[in-house]
Amino acid sequence: MPKDSENKRYLKDYEIGEKFTGYYVLRNKELLTRRDGEAYLKLEFGDKSGRLSGMIWEDAEELYHQLDEGGVVKLRGRIEQYRDSRQVAIKLIRKSREEDEFEVSDLIPSVDFDIDKAFAKLRRIANTIKNPSLKELLDSFFDDEEFTEKWITAPAGKLWHHNRLGGLIEHTLSLVRICRFLSKMYPQLDGDLLLTGAILHDIGKVEEYKYEAYIDYSNRGRLVGHIVLGAQWIKERADKIDEFPSDILDRLTHLVLSHQDEFGSPVKPAMREAFVLHYADQIDSKLDALKRIEGELLEGERWKYVRLLERYIDFGENSDLSD
Repeated sequence: MPKDSENKRYLKDYEIGEKFTGYYVLRNKELLTRRDGEAYLKLEFGDKSGRLSGMIWEDAEELYHQLDEGGVVKLRGRIEQYRDSRQVAIKLIRKSREEDEFEVSDLIPSVDFDIDKAFAKLRRIANTIKNPSLKELLDSFFDDEEFTEKWITAPAGKLWHHNRLGGLIEHTLSLVRICRFLSKMYPQLDGDLLLTGAILHDIGKVEEYKYEAYIDYSNRGRLVGHIVLGAQWIKERADKIDEFPSDILDRLTHLVLSHQDEFGSPVKPAMREAFVLHYADQIDSKLDALKRIEGELLEGERWKYVRLLERYIDFGENSDLSD
């Protein structure tokens, strides 16, 4: 692949009808059967710009066993439109070889800003917290270099929102800013507790995902999940702090356990701060997801059915598809 990033093109850069050759992650493979009983192969490819599907109608079973899900393939194809989506018409495909030249950084998306500066900003905000117990708890996370190295790298989602390296810090910082604004607007809120909950609400995502060539759930992520992992880590670190108030620990744990409400939380929000955290999380995650979907629209497309939201979304006539 060309080394000059200005000359590189990615899946989303190709127009309908355009031919291309490149290296991509095989995100998913499914061996299916046609009505006539013949097998065919449905594949999903990805790079840092997004993902596209394609079909193989011949030698499907043989290729199914040759290609590794999560591995890198060399693909020659053409972009075509199927109904209201883009897909790949596959011409040739093979597993990547040791002598092939490609960069893993081209295969997995990442944030487009200085993540170290963003993390430093997050810590500066954490330093404004006055409650000594919460401040000490946060410092136990921030001062753990092995942990923070993972923290600044982790994505915040697999597909839906902030699904990029550094996405966890990006999402966390946005959520903290929203919560800090709302805590000033509503003085009845415990601002220190709310900000601490915003900083730590998704901390379990540090281990929920694996991201070597593409983002997927880890074994621990599937078995335990980020909500429970986060609550466990907070308890473990709080137990090491002398006389950490049990009531504050319970309230902070509730924020983490309830922040997704009907979307997978074991308990529902039952405090003012928990309602604020939940809705702030929904605002930031949904707007980021809609921004991603807008970037995948076909030219002139205005309405898009979003399956996870179970509704059509109006992106407007003047949607900017260049981002």
